[in-house]
Amino acid sequence: MKTIGIVGGVAWPSSIVYYRVINELVAKRLGGEGRHCAKLVLAQTDFEEVERRQREGRWDLVGELLAAEGKKLKAAGADFFLLACNTVHTADEQVEASVDLPFLHIVDPAAEYVTSHGFKKIGLLGSKYTMTGTYFVDRLKKRYGLDVLIAEGTHQDNVHNALYEELVKGIFLPATREKFKEAIADLAARGAEAIILGCTEFGMLVDQGDSSVPLIDTTVMHAQAAVELALGNRQL
Repeated sequence: MKTIGIVGGVAWPSSIVYYRVINELVAKRLGGEGRHCAKLVLAQTDFEEVERRQREGRWDLVGELLAAEGKKLKAAGADFFLLACNTVHTADEQVEASVDLPFLHIVDPAAEYVTSHGFKKIGLLGSKYTMTGTYFVDRLKKRYGLDVLIAEGTHQDNVHNALYEELVKGIFLPATREKFKEAIADLAARGAEAIILGCTEFGMLVDQGDSSVPLIDTTVMHAQAAVELALGNRQL
């Protein structure tokens, strides 16, 4: 089994989900009465520092912060690494180039699931950085040939604000869930055949029961891909 490297703490609630899902999947895959667990190392950065650089538009500094954590993973024996956050993939090329380890990009497992199920028009919920930037939308369009819809107007504001004011702090409110359900319904009404939850905290707030179309959680897809790679069933 390969050792998984995780840059976490961006923010901490979803890092917990990664740790849980990865270990549950390894235990299920390897049997042994559930005693198996993953070989992994976690390097956690200070999210406040990352988020401040995001607001300043200094993605070069975000990249430096994350690359420093990636190098710690290399020193600790990781065989490959991932960033446990969608938004910080805005600096993905800088991080990948700076760390001497194979890199598992968060967009690819979700996109592969989408295409394998025949979906062509996809809705995307994420931070404003994710929805209006290029690292996620362009990758879906150019690499996977998908038509991408993003939340707009009030829906976009509600999703982004909830992320930074509540979800990254581990706060999950029923009223916020209702706002997300409205954003999901709007994307479906505009023609989305499935919706990608493009933030690693979103799956802790909403689930499939909140949507009339399939929801694809990047956290779960990313964690599953990490396990497959660790067990030798996936290539980068």
